[in-house]
Amino acid sequence: MNNHLSLSNYQKILFMGLIFVVIVLELFDFSFLGAEKDVDMMTGTITRIAAGILFMILLFGLNYKEIFKFKHAKKSLIIMIPAFIISINNFPIIAFFDGRATLTDPMYRIFLFLIECLTVGFFEEILFRGIILLFFIQRLEKVKYGTLYAIFISSMLFGMLHLINLFDGAGFGDTMLQVGYSFLVGMMWAVMYLRTKNLWLTMLLHASFNFFGQVMFYLGVVNGRYDIYTIIITITLGVLVAFYAIKLLTDINLENHIKV
Repeated sequence: MNNHLSLSNYQKILFMGLIFVVIVLELFDFSFLGAEKDVDMMTGTITRIAAGILFMILLFGLNYKEIFKFKHAKKSLIIMIPAFIISINNFPIIAFFDGRATLTDPMYRIFLFLIECLTVGFFEEILFRGIILLFFIQRLEKVKYGTLYAIFISSMLFGMLHLINLFDGAGFGDTMLQVGYSFLVGMMWAVMYLRTKNLWLTMLLHASFNFFGQVMFYLGVVNGRYDIYTIIITITLGVLVAFYAIKLLTDINLENHIKV
């Protein structure tokens, strides 16, 4: 991005204040406020909101306000329906109705977790689809298949971000699996964003995938996530939506590049 950064005094003050908030939330222990799980969700939520707004200020200062316009809502939502079906299928539906998946935490935590997922979508989509993807599209604008390379690189970086889970004690196999499917869904979200030019709905798509995929595991108990029917449905939907995304990608390439 070669645009000259220009921030108003108000934006500069807000920017510094948000940096202070992020630092405080990252450095201080707020466990005295309540249950550890609740505090983690609340502090994580506030941190991501603050960090996301920081990125928004930077993009506004670089004159990229256009990417935050809520465009073509109805048409964009229709285009994204197959991707939302993937998100819903991320929930252990059959295991839930079979009694193999149950919620054990109180109901209010579901709402806290939903809000946290929304802020994850907000922050990570601004970073990976709003900044990183746009950066590589502009850098590779004159390269053949530059848009495809930009999608691939930004999605690869998004997948690799999840390697940080190794430092939180996650197993190597589970982490690499998460890196792999994060790369794939990152490509899907990038295609959806470039096709619709609606970053806000892409945020919602990201949040829905996280919520349906993690709520039962984080706030409950799941035994036997993948039965034969779930595997067949998941593979079938994955293949169909992959072909659909490729078709959308072809449309994007025909347009040559996204204008923001």
